Amino acid sequence: MFLIAARALIAGVTIAVTAMGSEGDVRPFVALAKALRARGHDAFLVAAERFRVRAERAGVPFRASGQAWDEASYRAVMSSVLAERSPMKQIRAFVDAGARELTDSAAGVLEATRGARLIVQHAGDVNAFAASIVHGTARVTGTLAPGLLPGGVAAWMVRTMTPLLTDAPFQKVLAAAGVPPRKKIVLETAESALLNLVAISPHVLPPHAAWKGRFEATGYWFLDEPSFEPSPELRAFVEAGEAPIVIGFGSMMDLDARVRARIDAVVEAVIASGRRAVIQAPDDVRAARASNAVLFTGYAPHDWLFARSAGVVHHGGAGTCAAAIRAGVPQAIVWVFADQPEWGKRLKALGVATEPLAMKDLDARSLAQRLSAIDTTLRTKARELGSQVRAEDGLARACERIEAVLSGT
Repeated sequence: MFLIAARALIAGVTIAVTAMGSEGDVRPFVALAKALRARGHDAFLVAAERFRVRAERAGVPFRASGQAWDEASYRAVMSSVLAERSPMKQIRAFVDAGARELTDSAAGVLEATRGARLIVQHAGDVNAFAASIVHGTARVTGTLAPGLLPGGVAAWMVRTMTPLLTDAPFQKVLAAAGVPPRKKIVLETAESALLNLVAISPHVLPPHAAWKGRFEATGYWFLDEPSFEPSPELRAFVEAGEAPIVIGFGSMMDLDARVRARIDAVVEAVIASGRRAVIQAPDDVRAARASNAVLFTGYAPHDWLFARSAGVVHHGGAGTCAAAIRAGVPQAIVWVFADQPEWGKRLKALGVATEPLAMKDLDARSLAQRLSAIDTTLRTKARELGSQVRAEDGLARACERIEAVLSGT
């Protein structure tokens, strides 16, 4: 009776769910907003205009953050970042580009979040952090990757070095929102005094002792598309024989010319391995590369495609890793940037993925070796982990914890 009464008191609360980054970064927050709405809350998504359709298809009201990057400009900026060959130069270019975009959209986020009782923000969203200060609004963070989480020597080094790289450019973001200068802006942004949700399965990232009372692993936040209907060609290929390998490099396919340049090697590796494969790629990459063993296709949601696969070769984005884990299939990660190599190492250590490979080192031989390494041991471990993740309900847990915060605010 008490729980029912408590739920009634907080029903219909206005919650701004803010997201930033690529499709893989935004989807979990769309899923969270959808789940909050299903529980009676007035939740809406604040994100770049290019994600309006994604939100509306999920039945989530949308408010534009004011981010000026459309799909083409986002690709252009990220392509210039990835063109840098030095990892440190990549990071600096990425931070500078992100700070410029956040500065330009500060006013938009302030307006979009006005009137919300609670802000649930992507852990890297400095604008949402600034908005919570300006409006005096309680906030909760959502983390999709280990990145800035505390715990261990490596985490200490990251948390020590990051402010040195980010404080200067992000001061401009705060200034654009009317917030006085601060130190360790990114660390402050990533950690709320109320609640910090880690949208990762604890079976994949076990909670660290340093998290206690500060961060909570809920499990993944999946946005499924149960109404998806594949093309007749895709369905026929998937069902024609043994389950195919799925190969796709997500946004990296559009952002890095090196990925496109290696598609012929990918096809050669598939044929050499004696396997069948579905390769997700843009139209211009698919032309004149088809074979009986390979089907090129465009978008197909992970929840449909991965469940029908024998394994997934991908770039190591957090969302793609999560979807392949849930599907219970082995993985081979060919990484390009950011946290992707760390995901490769983690999944290799869990026994569900092959040795990670840098995209710059990808050729037909190295990929064929990894396709051959998707063996019985990996399959068994992947099935076990997939079963554990499917038993979790990360969205329900996140909603429960958010409602606990609301009941106390």
